[in-house]
Amino acid sequence: MGKKILFVYLAMCLSAWATQSQSSPEIEKLKLQWQNEQQNIYRQLEKQRVNFLLLETLLREMEREGKFSNAIFERVVHLEAMLLDYPLIEEIKWAILNTKLKLNAISQEEILHFIKQYPHIAKRNKLEQFPIEMWYKQQKWSELLAYSDKVGELSVANQCRVWAAQYQSQADKLQLNPEAAQANNLAQPLSPELAQLLAKFDDFWINNGSLPSDCANLEAFWRDQGLKTEDKVKQKAVKLWITNAKAELSQLALNNQDVELGKWLADLQKLLAEPNYLQHFIAKQPLNDLNKQLVLHAFTKFLKTLPEQMQNVDFAPYQTWAEQWQLSENQVREWKIQFLQRFFDNTTPQFQQWRDAQLAELKEDSLTERRLRMAIWQKSDLNRWLVLLSPETRAKAEWRYWLAKSQPAQQAAIFQQLATERGFYPMLAAQALGQPYQLVLPAINKLTEQQTLKFKPQLNRIAELRALKRLSAAKIVWLDLLQAASFDEKIALSNFALQQDWFDLAVEGTIQAKAWDYLSLRLPNAYSDWFELNLQHKKITKTFAMAIARQESAWNAQARSHANAIGLMQLLPTTASQTAKANQLSYTGEKDLLDPFKNIMLGTAHLAELNETYPNNRILIAAAYNAGPHRVSRWLERANGTLAMDEFIASIPFVETRGYVQNVLAYDYYYQFLYNETLVLFTRDERERRY
Repeated sequence: MGKKILFVYLAMCLSAWATQSQSSPEIEKLKLQWQNEQQNIYRQLEKQRVNFLLLETLLREMEREGKFSNAIFERVVHLEAMLLDYPLIEEIKWAILNTKLKLNAISQEEILHFIKQYPHIAKRNKLEQFPIEMWYKQQKWSELLAYSDKVGELSVANQCRVWAAQYQSQADKLQLNPEAAQANNLAQPLSPELAQLLAKFDDFWINNGSLPSDCANLEAFWRDQGLKTEDKVKQKAVKLWITNAKAELSQLALNNQDVELGKWLADLQKLLAEPNYLQHFIAKQPLNDLNKQLVLHAFTKFLKTLPEQMQNVDFAPYQTWAEQWQLSENQVREWKIQFLQRFFDNTTPQFQQWRDAQLAELKEDSLTERRLRMAIWQKSDLNRWLVLLSPETRAKAEWRYWLAKSQPAQQAAIFQQLATERGFYPMLAAQALGQPYQLVLPAINKLTEQQTLKFKPQLNRIAELRALKRLSAAKIVWLDLLQAASFDEKIALSNFALQQDWFDLAVEGTIQAKAWDYLSLRLPNAYSDWFELNLQHKKITKTFAMAIARQESAWNAQARSHANAIGLMQLLPTTASQTAKANQLSYTGEKDLLDPFKNIMLGTAHLAELNETYPNNRILIAAAYNAGPHRVSRWLERANGTLAMDEFIASIPFVETRGYVQNVLAYDYYYQFLYNETLVLFTRDERERRY
């Protein structure tokens, strides 16, 4: 650390003295000293990096062998001693401890010491849970119980171990012999402590699925005391049903010996496997609290088995169910909301009339907003639906914009206010007023000298992890750092990240700080040269392509979605392969998409392909990039060339795609503003097209 502080000090001195005399021998000497210092720091770091990787290799070899080697560990210890000032010393300590854990070559004292010294790593890896398992295996009940009181939330396995230890302690004290008692049909004596333990186990058994084997003795004793009642089995079964725990519910049924209870459990299993069985369940089962819970939860699944465009859509049969099962007013309301959500777009005139009447009665914002979007693409009256919105929802920029559109007398005043805000609808308001859309950016402070010293160890750690391409690990350290920082510190740290080209971390910093107005940090000029290179001879602007990447990945080059979209521009492997073939570009597999340059190369090529289909129209290109061209075709077919730009965007039925298009257009403009490009809110093709 001293060398690095000296380096900063020398740099400051060099800058100050250089203003006095450019030819001074002292400056040349200082410059040479600075360069030498920099080279020494770099060489030292490179040497440490090699030793760190070697240490990890030795640990992995031990793990692969499956046994602890004193000879290898001796070398690990020597390497560790050479790395005490290496930025990743915490990672070294954890790697050593983790290997010893895997090989059962560690004491509880070592674990407890590590937890105290490195709380973030310990919490992340749930290290405080390990001593319980170790003491349990050693049957050290008193140590286990004393320690468990200091631990926060226990895992299910460790809760079993704690209670098993309590049970064993009580059993030893009371000299319990469950086998003999069961054979002779004798009652077992219960101490107050044991009775309390069994009461706790009641709730635990009901609220968890299959329990670990460490609970077996206590569970058997609890059962032998006659505490596994029919009502408790039913309570557990309902909870398993609600969480869709099919395997656990099946196991519960297999362990049951009661014939009538078995029939009920079989009905539950059938209802879980076949949601449309609900109507038969309702006909067969009596009204009670547990069956009522099942009916309430099963209704949503049941509705999904019905086709959206079914004929004779009618809530009346379900109103009868609601009365039969004595549903409360709020529960009936929830059923109606679910019913309307399922059949909202049903074209039966009688249903549509009933739907609109129910919307006026329910005043449920999610349904009212959906009806507003329908009214927009149908070009019908909006005021009827706007008045139904709650004050909070009505205050959204989107609905203020549409209020202005539907009430000409208030339009100018509403648009003037909207245009002073940040976002897509303020942009539309400025466009409608025919005035430039202005952005006011807050000042961004750098880290102070004191803050730099405070955060330096963790920032060095992040830098080294990123140098080793361990981006996920670096992000974890970054999040830990941000969690302990104030708002102003988060902003300064995000600015620091931006200066290091840690684009994804800068963005993450603004997310954690909720610093939505700090656009230069939220939208860094990431990989600018590579975008320019790959956009040559393409009719796609750099700001638009960067806006797509920013929306897709927040500049996380390792991002991977649940649909397996990968990298900066979130390309599906199939799309990447097709794009590469069509454009004579290189693509060898998913790994290529984790490379920023290749991802940008393929992503921009795909944007250019979409531009061929939707020339100079970012709205349709962005919608197709997100939801697929086939869906865009469907939405355009529905609109039938009748909608203006704002109407088409507002009526996109997918929440994700609608927000995606709005964000991309806003980000594009922000990028233009931030990096001195020609300001274009919307292109002529976008504005004048009828969608």
